[in-house]
Amino acid sequence: MTTPRRAKQLDEELLALGEGTMLLDELDGFIAGLLTCPELIMPSDWLPVVWHEDSADQAPVFENRDHANRVLGLVMEHYNNVARTLMERPERYGPLFCVDTRNDDVLWELWIGGFEKAVALRPAAWKELLDADADTAAAMSGMLLLAEIARGDKEVEFDDPILTAAPDKIADWVVILNEWRLANHQPIQDSGPTTFTAPGTKVGRNKPCPCGSGKKYKKCCGLN
Repeated sequence: MTTPRRAKQLDEELLALGEGTMLLDELDGFIAGLLTCPELIMPSDWLPVVWHEDSADQAPVFENRDHANRVLGLVMEHYNNVARTLMERPERYGPLFCVDTRNDDVLWELWIGGFEKAVALRPAAWKELLDADADTAAAMSGMLLLAEIARGDKEVEFDDPILTAAPDKIADWVVILNEWRLANHQPIQDSGPTTFTAPGTKVGRNKPCPCGSGKKYKKCCGLN
């Protein structure tokens, strides 16, 4: 898994990008969803979601290309670390949750919100998991139930077992979903180092931005 030092660095970089960007625990849930999805989702499809680019006028606020590459490198490093842990040492997998230091409550809601965003990218693909074996179907149903609770669409009592057990259940369910994917689909390969542009390569201002946003370079990372 990502070391505490690198996780802290990633957290600080995401916070510095402003309110539109995912926080670390939301990103961690999002990545877990990407990795357990039965259908491969390419970075060009999911990176814009990390920056919350939901309109043509939005773009991640990077100081320059080096800054963009640094943040992207940390995101992809975390993605690869989670993928490697689930593939090689699933017993060591653990979601990144915030903890309320006042009472030590584990705040899993933002994490499950990130997972749900991954589900929304390929909604039809997840039906396979709901129709799979009992353990896999229960894991997927549990994730969707927690997402409903986090959204406020389903009310449960404060001391309901599903809430108190949520942190442990989430970790177990991610492993179960990933095991099903490995057994039924090609494993996701380590994406390797990723940058917005190759060193020394100039991107035309009217060309698609290499960050995967779908916008022209001049209206995205080329703004700076």
